[in-house]
Amino acid sequence: MWGALTRRERLSAWFGAEVEIEARPGGRATFTWPDGTERAAVVEAVEPRRLLVLRWLPFLRGPGGSRPQTPGLIRFVLRPTLGGTRLTVTESRVSDELPVDLVGHRRLESPQFEGRTSLRALATTGRRQ
Repeated sequence: MWGALTRRERLSAWFGAEVEIEARPGGRATFTWPDGTERAAVVEAVEPRRLLVLRWLPFLRGPGGSRPQTPGLIRFVLRPTLGGTRLTVTESRVSDELPVDLVGHRRLESPQFEGRTSLRALATTGRRQ
């Protein structure tokens, strides 16, 4: 099942878009739909055979040019089950001002952001802190 998330031809087959992906933290992913619309993402977290987290970049490219989009995280979690593997996909919005090093998953210290959600917590537990 891990290959269905990390191998471009397998991910493309079920995602509905042609996908190029570098499945490593900091790697790039590009999704191109049949109408020519394209959206890029950055790989935020990888735990082989368990977790893949992507961050959508804040724009969408299409035949008519680029337009802004809300950044977001897509979290793919694989869990073994008696019958095989369960895949849970969660997409959430991300504020541009979150004080987090998204690649290193370290919360940046700044008093003005006290109480904000740690993206590391979201990536590893799916829950806000």
